[in-house]
Amino acid sequence: MSSKKRKSLDETLANQFVYGEEPQPEAEPISSSPSQSTPQPTPTPPTNTLMEKLTAETKEPTTRLTVDLPQSVHRKLSLLAARTGRKKAEIIRYLLDEALKDVQE
Repeated sequence: MSSKKRKSLDETLANQFVYGEEPQPEAEPISSSPSQSTPQPTPTPPTNTLMEKLTAETKEPTTRLTVDLPQSVHRKLSLLAARTGRKKAEIIRYLLDEALKDVQE
């Protein structure tokens, strides 16, 4: 085994790897002059977003489960993890919680 650390796959790298996209140059900041001032829309606070649910920690004991996934599903999961900055396991736990929320214990 190699002792090299893997570079994390951020959104830019994911797009280059999967879609062959070139990195986009950063947008120049818009100067705020009084004559060209445009009102900015007020962002509405999201409720129960994916990110909020992924950040919620559980204190329940865990059990390990191994699942074989098709390569296409694993690739999509990797992209989602890179875009959200979350671990694949966190995303899978969230998705399973959502799918199983109506199942009675």
